[in-house]
Amino acid sequence: MRKLFSIVLMAVAVSGVSAQENMEAFRHLSIGAEAGLHGLGVELAMPVQKHLVLKVGYNWAPSGDLLSTDINIDTQDLKEAQEQSDAFLHFQNKFEDNSVINAGLQMGLTNYKAMINWYPFTTGRFYLAGGFYYTPGKNQDDPFLRISGNTTENDWAALQELREKTNNDNYDIALTIGDEKYPVIEKDGCGYMQADFKFDPLKYYVGMGLGRSVPNKIVGLQFELGAMIYHNSVLYCQDKEVGSIMDAAEGLGNDAKEFLEYVDKYPIYPQLTLRLSFRLF
Repeated sequence: MRKLFSIVLMAVAVSGVSAQENMEAFRHLSIGAEAGLHGLGVELAMPVQKHLVLKVGYNWAPSGDLLSTDINIDTQDLKEAQEQSDAFLHFQNKFEDNSVINAGLQMGLTNYKAMINWYPFTTGRFYLAGGFYYTPGKNQDDPFLRISGNTTENDWAALQELREKTNNDNYDIALTIGDEKYPVIEKDGCGYMQADFKFDPLKYYVGMGLGRSVPNKIVGLQFELGAMIYHNSVLYCQDKEVGSIMDAAEGLGNDAKEFLEYVDKYPIYPQLTLRLSFRLF
């Protein structure tokens, strides 16, 4: 790992050895491709002054679960109702001894961005970065973190049979968070649960890095460390606002607990980015 890190820094140093002062304002443009903790991205960069480079771009995170977890659900009341009626109703489907929701945690980081890179020294490769990310229009409904999953087919079949044979639709499989219960809904033949962690669409960014935003030659490399700062975080479960994120951290399982506790306590998402830039003119 240390050897890889050293190679990256050497490549950045070589790519940025030419003077920043050779760049004329609004006379040069580069396109970059990047990968990092925020996902993948593309950007355009243009010098607006010898010390300043303006950048605009778009970032997205590939879909998929970051982790999988089993969330325990309490079906004791349902088991008791089934047992009391089983003598004369003869249920074919029984609730499991340990009922769970098989869930996964996904992260959504689709954003437009606008940044300024400030080079303190025109002959240097070090820069400071600042700007913002913005989640547009319809994508504002996409959460930063989503925990979603299904009950087992067996438990869902047992619930449907209990409702039908007792003629009582008030029976529910529900997730308990604090003092609130959040019933699962039907989706794809099973019970479905969804919890979303959201914040304001405008997020701020600060960072620092090495490398030229607009290469002197054709290709350049940048290495950047930074942090996205978000605010007004809210947690929803089944589209209903959850009062306490800490209660939810307990209710949504141990594997998700650390994520929720961190994002609630520290409204900062760290970023590490490696960027390859191509000079257009």
